[in-house]
Amino acid sequence: MRQLSNLFFKLNFWIIILIAVQIAAIIFLCLYIPSLMRVTIFVALFWLLAAISATVLFLRKGSLETKCVWFVIICALPVAGALIFFLASRRDKPHGILKIRPKTQAEESARLPYAVSYDNAQYFKTGTEFLTSALENINAAKKSVYIEFFIFSRGHVFNTLIKALETAKANGADIKIITDGVGSAFKINRRDVKRLKAAGAEVKIFHRLTPVPHARINYRDHRKILVIDGKCAYTGGVNIGDEYANITSPYGYWKDNGVVVFGKAAQVFEAMFLAMWNGVYEMDAPETGNKSCVPFFDSPPYEYFCEDAYVHAVSSAQKRVHILTPYFCVSEKTAAALSFAARRGVEIKVIIPHIPDKPYAFEVSKAFASELAKYGVEFYEFDPGFMHAKALICDNTVFLGSYNFDFRSMHFNYECGIMFNDAITDEVERDFQECLAISRKFSDKKPNFFKRLYRSFLRFFAPLI
Repeated sequence: MRQLSNLFFKLNFWIIILIAVQIAAIIFLCLYIPSLMRVTIFVALFWLLAAISATVLFLRKGSLETKCVWFVIICALPVAGALIFFLASRRDKPHGILKIRPKTQAEESARLPYAVSYDNAQYFKTGTEFLTSALENINAAKKSVYIEFFIFSRGHVFNTLIKALETAKANGADIKIITDGVGSAFKINRRDVKRLKAAGAEVKIFHRLTPVPHARINYRDHRKILVIDGKCAYTGGVNIGDEYANITSPYGYWKDNGVVVFGKAAQVFEAMFLAMWNGVYEMDAPETGNKSCVPFFDSPPYEYFCEDAYVHAVSSAQKRVHILTPYFCVSEKTAAALSFAARRGVEIKVIIPHIPDKPYAFEVSKAFASELAKYGVEFYEFDPGFMHAKALICDNTVFLGSYNFDFRSMHFNYECGIMFNDAITDEVERDFQECLAISRKFSDKKPNFFKRLYRSFLRFFAPLI
């Protein structure tokens, strides 16, 4: 009897009862009210489709936040929602799969990311410095120039790149370019692509934007990779466009950053590029040395690394966690790691833009900032303009690359980055402090009802957009 009474307090028991009641109701209507049979059958089919869709949804890998949004859509629109879900979750052929050839049997399970040797590295605290150095090295290329950027936008930087590619091609370099179909949409056209090809480049557009939408477009190539002669590799937040060098200023001063690394680590970035170019690529296990860094990447829905690495780094921090990001929209586990670190006494400071490029994304950032501020996480707005730099500093470790602190970067974008545990961390920390000195403390006056409703709506759908 005790077991029977306990059963009444089990949620699963009542879920089973409700399902049984629905099935019984459908059978009753079909048998005893024949005039309602067609309607009943349609309702039963709708219910069955929604149930199957929800089951598939929760059996698949993915964040709980994303699953919750899809679940609500499926429940609200049993047919249309289910169809949209199956279309949006259809998997494309693999891209960016990087396999490692182990040196010994003991390394058979070895996979990236892990420590790789490098000879030298240079941090750039502005997009101008990054692009100036990159274009100079392209001009000097002899063997290969591999470029993978989310955005190519016509203008002065684009024209300068064309000239540099022409010089590299004249030097005998093999030139390959990948850009994203959404990122570069309406920023370059077919004529601009022809100019790149005329300069000697092979060009691939990842998930080209077409008049007929398709599910795979949700996965975007947000990486920033430039590898020259297999000797040096650039990554960071910068794209090919005038705003990144502050030639144009649509959102005040455009703050960006990046890094170039020389040596064996550059070969890993070259392998990342070739994995995107070919779909799958194999390389020998990288070598370690006295100076080591950790190149890493995400290739959804097959390879994920960054979010777990960030959560681990934040959870392990003892003194400081400093973040530069244009967007702040994190999962529950990342938010929990940040709030718990703040309650442990770790200094958590996050700098976001004061002038946003996407107003809706800024409202989402404010919603998360207001919530985490209650636990001691400090937010600041970069007063001169738009903060597009990307960095996470946890004690003596720094993560740089193309990742934003948002759902899209952690779950839907192809991204890349690099981790250092040396003097580069100090350089990035100095840059952070310089940005902090010209930033204002985040202050969110109590929003009105409609603003709160708008933010709640955006925050709920944030995992999908």
